[in-house]
Amino acid sequence: MSTRAVRPGFRPALIPTLLLALLPVSFAPALQAQDFSFHDIGARAASLGGAFTAQADDITALFYNPAGLAFLDGFRIKTSLNFSTRSLSAAWPDGEDGFSSSQNELIGNFFLSWRPFKGVTLGTGYYSPYGFDSVWPVGWSGELYSASAKLGAHTFRTALAVEPLKGLALSAALDVVSMSVDWDHRIRFGLTSYPLPEEILVLSQNKAGGHGLGFAAGALWKVFSGLQVGARFQQSVSVDLVGRNTFLFPNSVGYGNAQVPDPYGGMRSVTSLLGLFYVPQEMTGRLTLPREIACGLALRPFPQLSLNLDVEWDRWSELGRWEFTSVDAGGDLSPGFTPVHEEFYGLSPDYGVQGFDLAVRDSKKLKAGLEYRLGRWFALRGGYARHESSVDPAGRTPLYPDPGFGLYSFGAGYEGPLYSIWDDEKTVSRLSIEFFFRYAAADEAPSALPGYEMSYSAKRWVGGVGVGFIF
Repeated sequence: MSTRAVRPGFRPALIPTLLLALLPVSFAPALQAQDFSFHDIGARAASLGGAFTAQADDITALFYNPAGLAFLDGFRIKTSLNFSTRSLSAAWPDGEDGFSSSQNELIGNFFLSWRPFKGVTLGTGYYSPYGFDSVWPVGWSGELYSASAKLGAHTFRTALAVEPLKGLALSAALDVVSMSVDWDHRIRFGLTSYPLPEEILVLSQNKAGGHGLGFAAGALWKVFSGLQVGARFQQSVSVDLVGRNTFLFPNSVGYGNAQVPDPYGGMRSVTSLLGLFYVPQEMTGRLTLPREIACGLALRPFPQLSLNLDVEWDRWSELGRWEFTSVDAGGDLSPGFTPVHEEFYGLSPDYGVQGFDLAVRDSKKLKAGLEYRLGRWFALRGGYARHESSVDPAGRTPLYPDPGFGLYSFGAGYEGPLYSIWDDEKTVSRLSIEFFFRYAAADEAPSALPGYEMSYSAKRWVGGVGVGFIF
């Protein structure tokens, strides 16, 4: 009777426990940066500056180039978690007044793939490719554009990858995209007929969400040993947003006890008048996530050394206007604020459409990564990426200044046996684990927007870990 022994290290019984522990991490809420697509999805790709289109040799290829799944064996599961701290600053040219938006970020994702037989692989994953989040101090100079804003886009992708010819892989993927938008900004309120003791700024709060469908495709060709080329296409996805617009009135000693005449007789408090004028509204909007095309080259001049180069084009000009429209726009926004009130106070409800043009343009990213293998299972990685700004100075608003970034990254990884059977000398499963750190410094980004000629700057520190299992 033969006997078997398990090598020291991870025990098989630990695997289900580890997988269950990782699931909550992968669905951690995304609190992303103010530029739409700063973060990379996978820890390994992040350490390479995001240059992964032609390498695509782990399960996060589902995002970077789903064709790479065709070359991955077995059943795979992987998750990652990124933590980031970053700051965005705005200042007037004279340097007297400065403002900052500073928050932490937590982003997770989750991937699965399965190759039922050679040359055919199915993959699925959940990740957050786009988003931004900015919160400015109360009373800052840009509050008529934005007091705070957040956009989160989450994608659930399912892909099929095949290898019709040896060394050539093709793929197609279906995307289900969910988007949420929160936007708070100030609206000036004043009465023509009865000047108030001080200017009133009402906080307009817009919250909306929606879903859309998209398509993606990829190709990966192993030209010969040491050279791979890859390409990825992602269709633009339009999302119809539905939500609610509510209003918050400031607490102010200056007007809190103030009263104005009522057209129907007597006096009315200003607070009561605000509640009559601003009524919560059901509202709609529409935003389009961009079409993307990425091309990459992976070179391996030596067995231990590989070099990745990527260029990516993002068609942000398709995004559309940052605009939210009440379902009653053009109708009766405030039923209690009658035509008699409108004539008496010299104003009418005009908040049925709120928003402006973000003036975003198509942009590109240049990425480069270097990997050096320390033996069979360990690797060191480094990378650089240049993220071009997607807005012109004339259209750089306080809501979305989007400065361009220079991004430096470093990481390390292990992929090798999790446990194996001695007698059979067979690896039963494998573990992959990667760590990375990134630093991004933004160019000073001036704005030529009339009345808001501020300059913006930003910097970020990002750290993350990815863990995967292969069976």
